[in-house]
Amino acid sequence: MLENGGGTSPYAQKKYSIENRELGYPTLFHDGSVAMAIFSVPAAVANDLIKDTPFTVAKIAPRTAVLSLICVNYTDTEVGTYQELALAFFVEPFPRKRRVPYLSTLTDILAGKVASHTWYLPVTTSLSQECGKQMWGFPKTVEDIQFSRENGRAEFSLQRGDKTLLRFSVKDRGTLAPKRVSPPVYSIFQGKPSVGYLTQQFTGVGYHLRGSELELGDHDITAPLKALGLPKRPLLSGWMEHLNFSMSAPCELTEGEQR
Repeated sequence: MLENGGGTSPYAQKKYSIENRELGYPTLFHDGSVAMAIFSVPAAVANDLIKDTPFTVAKIAPRTAVLSLICVNYTDTEVGTYQELALAFFVEPFPRKRRVPYLSTLTDILAGKVASHTWYLPVTTSLSQECGKQMWGFPKTVEDIQFSRENGRAEFSLQRGDKTLLRFSVKDRGTLAPKRVSPPVYSIFQGKPSVGYLTQQFTGVGYHLRGSELELGDHDITAPLKALGLPKRPLLSGWMEHLNFSMSAPCELTEGEQR
């Protein structure tokens, strides 16, 4: 069964052998640190970036959607240690259903109740890439991501040769321990719209209205981000010192999978 009433997944008992590791569901990510930010972006541009999917961005205003930037330094997982940089849009439920627009979208995003669809997902190891692609249909690519901490800040950078394409930094302090949430994550798995649930627990969390910095270089990869109006001040940024994740098996999205 998927967590939180997601329905029965035909893949729940499936096992995978990837780079000499036996993996199954739920897949466990025991520890790591996260730097994050969410940005308001033009909904029309965001929808154009995911036009090849059946998903539609959720709006917090008539022409405004939300993009999340999640940078992770995984230190203890079933798929090894690696770095990850995820750019995802929050999207409407699929298939569509009635909901109160705009204000409820933002509050539901903050409560972990709105589905996300990842548009760009570089990682630093082929093991993580193959697990993401084979087990959930995530669009992972192997890239050069650097992580460092110095002078009270954590920094992630995406490199291409000697060029820095993206650099994101945030204050690396926090004392909060939010309640566990299991937001839905949409993907195209084996050619079909699918949902999995990423159960998340964080400790050492700090949220900031200021204190984060995003820089973008000139490259084809960053051009869509600039079209979205980045870099700009985020709606919210944050640091999570310790994570504990579990990712459920994917399940095809039908009327029965809606929550």
